[in-house]
Amino acid sequence: MVDREIIASKENRRVRDLRKLHKKKYRSRSGRFLAEGEHLVEEAVRHGQTIHSVILHEAYEHAHLDLGGLELMFVSEDVMRSLSQLETPPGIIVEVSYVPPMSSSQRVLLLDNVQDPGNLGTLIRTADAFGFDRVLLSPDTVDPFSEKVLRSAQGSTFHVGIEIRPAATAAKEFAGTVLATSLIDAEPLDGIVNPAGPLMLILGNEGGGVGRDVLDAADRRVTIGMSGASESLNVGIAGGILMHHFQA
Repeated sequence: MVDREIIASKENRRVRDLRKLHKKKYRSRSGRFLAEGEHLVEEAVRHGQTIHSVILHEAYEHAHLDLGGLELMFVSEDVMRSLSQLETPPGIIVEVSYVPPMSSSQRVLLLDNVQDPGNLGTLIRTADAFGFDRVLLSPDTVDPFSEKVLRSAQGSTFHVGIEIRPAATAAKEFAGTVLATSLIDAEPLDGIVNPAGPLMLILGNEGGGVGRDVLDAADRRVTIGMSGASESLNVGIAGGILMHHFQA
């Protein structure tokens, strides 16, 4: 068996550079991010993402994975713990640059100032499930390549086209029907027929909803009827109901 180098110092320059990717400003500057766990590594490889390196715990069994031709970086327990953002590191991390897949743009989800990472990950995963193959995010929406969002999306990040765009501009320029969620001056979801052509569905901030300028750019406003006492739904749940109703 050929000996392999194992990086054991947390102060190794390569390790320090990777650890910087825990912060959004370095992810944005480099165009790279870290995705943890075997499932996300496999999804990134399978769906044509640009893989810069695969970081492996020195004892991680990886022979069953298709990692041929990729740079493998073996690290000690201490180094793996310094790179992982999980309480129990999975033992495998991929350093990757996002490559958006081709999308039809027939079903587009636009998210305006969504702040909770779990909500964003859920919405990306749900968009993938119901044929919304393009997801546009306003610049003030939480970073889609943060660890919590990636983990919540469960690989769907690599299945849909994700793009950062000013929400009002994206809504105005969309060549199709634009529906925005609202509690005011809105039509009940049950009364809206799924349009045959391109559709953009807009969801907004957890507390404030869709911004006024974005609402003004929409063709119609939609609300989900509720028979219970709650005044509103979590944005992830609301998005699931709406995307199921309007699925491709």
